[in-house]
Amino acid sequence: MKLAIRTALTYSILTAGIFLVFAYAIVLVSEKNQNDEFFDRLGYKITWRSELYFEAGMDESHIRFLHLRNKQILNEADVSIYNSDKQLIFSDTPIPLGNNYNWVWKKIEKKDRVKWYGDNQQYMAVTYVYNNQKFYIIGRAKDVTGEFYMNRLKHNIKIIYIVSVLVIFGIGFIFSYYTLKPLKEIINQIRDISEHRLHHRLPLPKTKDEIYELSHTFNSTFNRLEKSFNTHKNFVSTISHEFRTPLSALIAELQLAKELNVTLDDYKQSIDNALSDAQKATDLSTALLDLARANYDISQVSFIKLRLDEVLMDAKLNILGKNNHYKISVNYDNLEMNEMPDDFEFIGNPYLLYIAFTNLIENACKYSEDELCTVLLSATKEHFIIQFSDNGIGIPEDEQEKIFDLFFRGKNKNFNEGNGIGLSIVQQIVLLHKGILELESEVNKGTTFTIRLDRK
Repeated sequence: MKLAIRTALTYSILTAGIFLVFAYAIVLVSEKNQNDEFFDRLGYKITWRSELYFEAGMDESHIRFLHLRNKQILNEADVSIYNSDKQLIFSDTPIPLGNNYNWVWKKIEKKDRVKWYGDNQQYMAVTYVYNNQKFYIIGRAKDVTGEFYMNRLKHNIKIIYIVSVLVIFGIGFIFSYYTLKPLKEIINQIRDISEHRLHHRLPLPKTKDEIYELSHTFNSTFNRLEKSFNTHKNFVSTISHEFRTPLSALIAELQLAKELNVTLDDYKQSIDNALSDAQKATDLSTALLDLARANYDISQVSFIKLRLDEVLMDAKLNILGKNNHYKISVNYDNLEMNEMPDDFEFIGNPYLLYIAFTNLIENACKYSEDELCTVLLSATKEHFIIQFSDNGIGIPEDEQEKIFDLFFRGKNKNFNEGNGIGLSIVQQIVLLHKGILELESEVNKGTTFTIRLDRK
């Protein structure tokens, strides 16, 4: 069942239930008012007949004659008069009390007026005092007119009720259809989005209602899917393309060693070359793994409390352990590291920040003739600021916008080996920590990378 029909049906059932209670209440109130009004008229007729009998002293036969004549035209009440000894002294038509006999006399002795129903008629007994004597007068009548009007009221209410429910269902369906129409359009637009059209997005409505939130949520989901899909696609294409060169070189070197090498020095040279190619493949695989980790969804990355200075020192020691000829100077507002105060606590992922710091320090040392990287760690009320500076070859201005693109290598690619992945990794890690990565560079004078992280 379609959502529009189900919504309209649910709305109709709820409204029909409310209308049913309302209609039932109208019928009950109308019946009560009709019965009360008829009992009042019955009491008036009983009193009028009693006055004819007692006050006017009209002959009994004449009273019965008037009663019969009125009964042919109107719904006249039957009246019986009993004396104080409960003996019948006058009656238009005998009124059998049946099972109510004892109940009626008990009630009439306590009250001056008693009402009850029986044989589809309404009964009333009243106490009448004449010449200091007590008489009991019992009357009965059938409210034919009231019953007719009540039946017609019930019939009209049934028709109105059925028509109202049908109209409400129709209005509810139209309302549901137009309310859910944007949702149907969203479904059709989502169907048009495939793995080859992940860049398509849902248009956001002008009003910021639930449809806006739904569309915005879908767009955010598609952004993450597109990012994940592109990362996967880049990862696969990179493995197939980038790994081909070092692996092909490694295979070729081993084949040459097998076929041409003769002396021990030749074999040593071939082994050194093979180890170099294997190291390149290892470095490339490590960089690609770091890139995959840097592209994680933020909800999949664990953030803990850490010290930025400690992560920075770990990166420094690790680089110096592999390249002891590198020179790395870490300062805090022009002070040495051992004088730094304990106020550099940050909520982040220590491994990813370690990778980012390592890449920036290695690049600074690698592309500088003096192999020196100067790191300046400072803090403001809003940010932590980490600057990585070198006095190297610099980056041309026309390449600075592309430097963070995956696998991009500028004119300095002949200066030192690389794979064009490191800076892309750094940018992804900084964005994952909701930070900003800035670049300042001048050819043959040096480069400065600045990371700004919000204090938390």
